[in-house]
Amino acid sequence: MVTAAAAAFATTSTALPTFAKHVVHEKRSETSSWSQIQGSKPDGRITLPVRIGLTESNLDRGDSILMEVSDPASEKYGKHLTAEEVMRYPSPANTTTELTSKQIIELFAPQPESIDAVLSWLVSSGIESSRISLSRGRNWLNINASIAEVEALLKTEYRLYEHTTGQKHIACEEYSVPQEISEHIDIIMPTIHFDTKIVGDPEQRKRKRDAAFKPGNSDNNGWLPKKGPTILGPGAAPDVAPEPFALTTCNSMITPDCLRALYNFTNGTLGVSSYGIVEYTPQAYLQTDLNLFYSNLARQIPSGTAPILDSIDGGVDQTSTQNFNDNGESDLDLQYAIALVYPQMVTLYQTGDLVEGASFNNFLDALDSSYCTSGGGDNPTYDATYPDPNSGGYKSRDCGKYTAASVISTSYGSNEADLSAAYEIRQCNEYMKLGMQGVTILYSSGDNGVAGNGAQCCTKAKCAGGTYNSGTTGTFNPSFPGTCPYVTSVGATQIVPGASVTAPEEACETVIYSGGGFSNVFAMPSYQSSAVNTYFTNHKPSYTATQYNNSQTVRGYPDVSANGANYAVAVDGSISLVYGTSASSPTFGSVITLINEQRVNSGKSAVGFINPTLYANPTILNDITSGGNQGCGTAGFTAVTGWDPVTGLGTPNYGKMLPVFMALP
Repeated sequence: MVTAAAAAFATTSTALPTFAKHVVHEKRSETSSWSQIQGSKPDGRITLPVRIGLTESNLDRGDSILMEVSDPASEKYGKHLTAEEVMRYPSPANTTTELTSKQIIELFAPQPESIDAVLSWLVSSGIESSRISLSRGRNWLNINASIAEVEALLKTEYRLYEHTTGQKHIACEEYSVPQEISEHIDIIMPTIHFDTKIVGDPEQRKRKRDAAFKPGNSDNNGWLPKKGPTILGPGAAPDVAPEPFALTTCNSMITPDCLRALYNFTNGTLGVSSYGIVEYTPQAYLQTDLNLFYSNLARQIPSGTAPILDSIDGGVDQTSTQNFNDNGESDLDLQYAIALVYPQMVTLYQTGDLVEGASFNNFLDALDSSYCTSGGGDNPTYDATYPDPNSGGYKSRDCGKYTAASVISTSYGSNEADLSAAYEIRQCNEYMKLGMQGVTILYSSGDNGVAGNGAQCCTKAKCAGGTYNSGTTGTFNPSFPGTCPYVTSVGATQIVPGASVTAPEEACETVIYSGGGFSNVFAMPSYQSSAVNTYFTNHKPSYTATQYNNSQTVRGYPDVSANGANYAVAVDGSISLVYGTSASSPTFGSVITLINEQRVNSGKSAVGFINPTLYANPTILNDITSGGNQGCGTAGFTAVTGWDPVTGLGTPNYGKMLPVFMALP
């Protein structure tokens, strides 16, 4: 639609301002996967769908509101957004008033002066108002313009680039905007982000999508769980008698009962809250695997018990391919989430069709229609495009289709350096908004210690340029979204080999190493500053700034941890041992869900964003003080007394956590 403001510009062109000085808004450092095709210059008449992301307003107020409803010392603790309540828009002096979903959108929408300033620039630069539209969330301006027009507008030159997979993109090295409107613009696409494709043959396009990071792609996601030996059923050693599933064998195989013993909780008895698990197609569970798990390890659960399916962008629990790579993650997440919180039902957010797959942004679009703007808010380099134009693809787009569960666990992640800072900050702010609404967001921290996906490390300090090596040397490679300060990042522990289930755990060093370290994008949040400062005062690592961001001013992760080794999981008709922070996150999320059950049953709200309460009460967690997270040719960091970048504050202790959370309003 054409905005009233844009229409007004069309009739007042003589009064339009001129913009003289341009400044560089974004510039590519370098990239390892794309190279400019020498001598290439796209036809200037080609039309580009240009999306201008406007700077959101009141993000500082958003952080304040989130802290007010999440800080255990606040009188407003637990007063999260309620979609049903209609209240007046909060004035700057009244940020403690509860907000409705509509008011959340209004609160963060760009200011009218930002919209007007950018519209004025576009119209004065020759872009007719009839070609300009404003997204429903008022945070994106969208135009269709020729390459020649965009080059003049942004003082740049577009070239053709080729990915190592053969996919071609139009992009530029840098772009500029008038100095006086730079503060009103967050990001412009397509520019440096490789988001406009030169369409090739379908197979080549499919190869490109598979090569880009998609959470469900087993070929490029080091967060997916790792398979150990099969202990029961087809594939098990025929001459070895299986050990009993008992508390005495928890040091060799983890079961739901082991986790209850480790973390001081019992079987669930209520079903009054909500718990969501996010999976990305083609990752899928098999009901026969769930039934096999119930019959051996969770006999209180009836055969046939399945998660509630919330299908996002054509998400389907596919059964056409059945192997550990496609079933291991979903089977693990759902078997343990269901077993630990039953009779509470678990919601499965199955995201992405079989053709495109999906990303974290595609998932978030389905929870918040304002995040799913007409321009998408999504970056086709990282995010799937819906409606999916491909044969067999999902022909719709799910925007604001579902309500967020009170706790949402995701066992996938990427390298922070894989994505632009602007992309990550925008997504991180969406997690902040969910926290304001009382949603607990958990992400696994990764399985390669201080290294990243595929155990790769960065070639430059602070991962500048996003270039990687084989992982035997180099700079530590932090993960995302775990470094976002508005999520709870969950690392991994293990029972000490040979020890009993009641003995203190150590950082996981069996098959996987707990992801942890320090962000190169996000500043240290206030709730974490005391714990991280204490860590540096008492246990400062000897590594230099070449190896990690040692500024002592940035976000440290993980926040907490839970067991991540030797999980007994039913996959493809057998029970095998499975390893990864993929197990840790749904386990920690289950404990939080059980706490929510008790609060809701007592007439209280869900706990929402838990980090401030955990950091204010570290003794309610089991501190882990041994083990490390090696990587990049080093021993990594070491678990120590208090918070550390291996296991965070420690593992859950339900018996200590419950009274603290129940005492809050």
